[in-house]
Amino acid sequence: MSGNPKPRLIASMVAAPVLVIDQLSKQWALMALERAGSTVVLPGPVDLTLAFNYSNAFGLVPVSGELTRWGLTALNLAVVAILIRAVVRHATVRLSTVGFAFIIAGAIGNALDRIRFGAVIDIFNASKLGFIWIFNVADVSIDIGVALLLVATFLTGSDSGWSSARTT
Repeated sequence: MSGNPKPRLIASMVAAPVLVIDQLSKQWALMALERAGSTVVLPGPVDLTLAFNYSNAFGLVPVSGELTRWGLTALNLAVVAILIRAVVRHATVRLSTVGFAFIIAGAIGNALDRIRFGAVIDIFNASKLGFIWIFNVADVSIDIGVALLLVATFLTGSDSGWSSARTT
């Protein structure tokens, strides 16, 4: 691998714990929420609901089956590979490196679900706030990563490091 090892280290230090928290929360949900009858009503805006998303992001397109499972898994892993390459090729650590790390962790977490269970495990239900989707730590991680990339772009007035990536 070429490039400065510091962005890789920073990305790993961000992505690894996020991925672990995502997978532990899903494992907990599978054990605890199944026993509780799939939903635990909590005080406050978020309840816990065990849901299996066999479809694509937010279930926007009602698709299912093995072709979807493996196609979406391949897409998740392709995104991971592209983002890892972007991190590896960065000459310096930037806010975008952290953003990429959050997206990488989320994509890996959801891909692992599809490989292990055939569907993404979702847990958090914010329907009390009018949010109709149930989501998980990986989804939140991806959202944080995208937000960080947007902030990095606005702060630098550039493409957050894409053009500064080395071409060797």
